[in-house]
Amino acid sequence: MAHFIIAENGESVYHITAHQYADETVRYAASELQKYLLKSTNAAIPYHSDRCPQRGPEIRIGQNVRGTAYIPAGAEEESYRIFSRGEDIYIVGNTARGVLYGVYGFLERFCGFRCFTKDVEVIDRHPVLKIELDDICVEPAFEFRDTYFRFAFDGDFCAKNHSNTSLGDLSKAKGGRTKWFNFHHSFFDLVSPDLYFAEHPEYFSQVNGIRISDGQLCLTNPQVAQIAEKTLRRWIRENPECTVFSIAQNDNYKRCACERCRALEEKEGSPAGPIIHFVNTLADRIKDEFPRALLHTFAYQYSLPAPKYAIARDNVIVRLCSISCRFDKPFQVLAAEGSPAEAEFVDALHNWAKHASRLYVWDYAVNFYHYPQPFLHLRVLQENIKLFKKTSIRGVLQQGNFAYGGGVSLDELKAYIISRLLWDPDSDIMQDVHHFCCAVYGEAAGAKMEEYIALTNTLCESAPLEIFQHPDAQYITDDYIAQADKIFTEAMALAENNTHRQRIEKEYLSIRFLKLARMPIDTPNRETLVDDFFNDLKRFGITEISERYPLAVSKKIMLNTPYMKDRSGYKLYYIMQ
Repeated sequence: MAHFIIAENGESVYHITAHQYADETVRYAASELQKYLLKSTNAAIPYHSDRCPQRGPEIRIGQNVRGTAYIPAGAEEESYRIFSRGEDIYIVGNTARGVLYGVYGFLERFCGFRCFTKDVEVIDRHPVLKIELDDICVEPAFEFRDTYFRFAFDGDFCAKNHSNTSLGDLSKAKGGRTKWFNFHHSFFDLVSPDLYFAEHPEYFSQVNGIRISDGQLCLTNPQVAQIAEKTLRRWIRENPECTVFSIAQNDNYKRCACERCRALEEKEGSPAGPIIHFVNTLADRIKDEFPRALLHTFAYQYSLPAPKYAIARDNVIVRLCSISCRFDKPFQVLAAEGSPAEAEFVDALHNWAKHASRLYVWDYAVNFYHYPQPFLHLRVLQENIKLFKKTSIRGVLQQGNFAYGGGVSLDELKAYIISRLLWDPDSDIMQDVHHFCCAVYGEAAGAKMEEYIALTNTLCESAPLEIFQHPDAQYITDDYIAQADKIFTEAMALAENNTHRQRIEKEYLSIRFLKLARMPIDTPNRETLVDDFFNDLKRFGITEISERYPLAVSKKIMLNTPYMKDRSGYKLYYIMQ
């Protein structure tokens, strides 16, 4: 173990050095190291390229600095390595993004750097920064890590928490991103019924002997593959910055039951069979002209079970969705208890590993009916992510509240913890919760918020937790609301400043929501309380409390419907890009 004094009393003998033709991301990584070491040590460490002669010990960023090349341990592209040779310290990566992650890893390990939200980060002050350095090799648990919360798309938050989400505002300097042309239900984008159904109903699903225009495609029709190929080639040519293109079933159960589709489905023993054959056909046709392009499809609802024989091509991503599962216990535990949805999902994880080299998961961390309703399953979340890693999953998307303005229900905490777990499933999440609360709410109030988090996590693991539930769900109790109410009162009294108090008030909207939604409609003064609640939602910039419902519609539902169970009314439409 080597020892180094990086800075002492605001001075340093070190220089930060990159190759003179270093990638933009590597140059940014070097400047970030310089910026945060200044914040930590008050030492302005010079940063220059290796075009300048060496003037003392160096922290060398990226490959080929002064002609030395080192390959970091780890197979994943974004792996990094931190090590020393003599007095010089090296931070290198398999890719430029790996170098940037290595810099943030160095700052976290030796300077206490953390980025908790897009607005809150910390770094320890070190009058003397003395480090012990062995050969440190780090690689991500997954190649694709998507914390799908609206505010977690902030480029700084993504880069500093090693999230390469497809929607992150990640410039080239911040490592860039794996950009998807789309990643949703796309069959009708490929072959539109508006263009083809009138003259060619045979291109679309046959259900109960009738061709329909609001179902799926007829995947065994060769003309459908030809039209889809033409559309796909246009997408790829017109979007050269994108590397992933969705060839994915629509969001309904109306799959084609024509003679050919049914025969292929029966042969493969799964409705996924025709889908994989169709996607493979397109993957084979475009791979020579577009070798970088990946095609993405779902194993979702009816297509979750793996086929018997079909093997997805190497340029195909198959993404399994846990939409039917519960989240109050780990999937494996529920499967062992005989819960059918989780048993099917766990079986699918294992079986798909034999049929696809690039498996991803679309998982959930939110109640879509009511965003403010408690949905906190940190221990369960960690166990499920560990399961994904063990079953050869290469990419994970954790979907939360993606409405503009974000939300409450501890969404910012969830986004932070998810980012940590997708990089390292063995992260100490209780320690992460503690650090988050101290930084975001202040130490005294933060201790109370830790109580609230523990209480809520226990609540959400006490009875079935699903992504479509109302405030009369079994796990929501009056005792929980009373305890949480008391904790928030105490936390707000302990807030050290208005910023901390406002953050606590924002989270308190979750408990206010439960109280109002469970309150009898004819309760005196209820209308005034509802007015105050929605005014505060707007004050905090929250635009939705139910997925795709404008606040005005949600307010009317809260005023007139017990437990807000009315699902009618105007819905917003916005594209998940």
